[in-house]
Amino acid sequence: MEDAAHESAAREGPGGPFRALLARDGKAMLAAAAATLVVEGGLFALARAGRVPVREASLAALMASCVWIALAAPVLAAAPAGALSGLFRGGIVADASAVTLIALWLAGPTVTLLSAAKVYCTFAAMVLLAIGAVRCGRTVRARLALAAIVSVALMAALATPLWIGGLLASAPAGRAGWVLAAGLNANPVYSVASATAAQARFVWHQTGVMYRLTSVTDYAPPPVAWYACPAVYLPAAAAFGVLAWLRRRARPETGSAPGAA
Repeated sequence: MEDAAHESAAREGPGGPFRALLARDGKAMLAAAAATLVVEGGLFALARAGRVPVREASLAALMASCVWIALAAPVLAAAPAGALSGLFRGGIVADASAVTLIALWLAGPTVTLLSAAKVYCTFAAMVLLAIGAVRCGRTVRARLALAAIVSVALMAALATPLWIGGLLASAPAGRAGWVLAAGLNANPVYSVASATAAQARFVWHQTGVMYRLTSVTDYAPPPVAWYACPAVYLPAAAAFGVLAWLRRRARPETGSAPGAA
């Protein structure tokens, strides 16, 4: 099996398993980290070059980070045959985003060191959920299919304001508040915005312009704790991780084609 052969080679390498993994995955991780910095930092730099205030440029970079993680982490975690390689490749997106957070902290008062740490928790929870769900597939083809599903699900969570209005309108009496709470807590944008709300003086989910296509403002959205999204995603990530481990023990993972990375 490709996965078994990969891990065996990693164990037998002269520099140990981690050196072997870095030799195999280092270029892919560097490319993913560079792409992350270009997307997130490039948007901030472009906004500042256009004389956008630091606060708005910082918030735009944070939102771009959420979207990028939702799209990139599942695919990066899916391609390699080895589970540890998938963890490294997918996880590098969150680690590279930490560099963006440090840059935003240095750029101005919108992101403090403490709020950067809180935002990183949300980014890490998104990445771990994506990795755990994707690694449930035994083959590269299955994992790539799961990656597409996970990305769509994460993007749907990020786009809560665009579709939750219909659910709120059709919810039974007394249940609309529950639906709204679920939609707010599962949306990484809200936790990220809440982590920076004190400095930015901007509460994303309570801004009317976000809901012009929905009736969500009729339900007085409550404050969202910065840890709301991690509290939802981390248990789900753990459950997917256990499932992936059980499936892998039952039958080793295989690649869909010889030489699949």
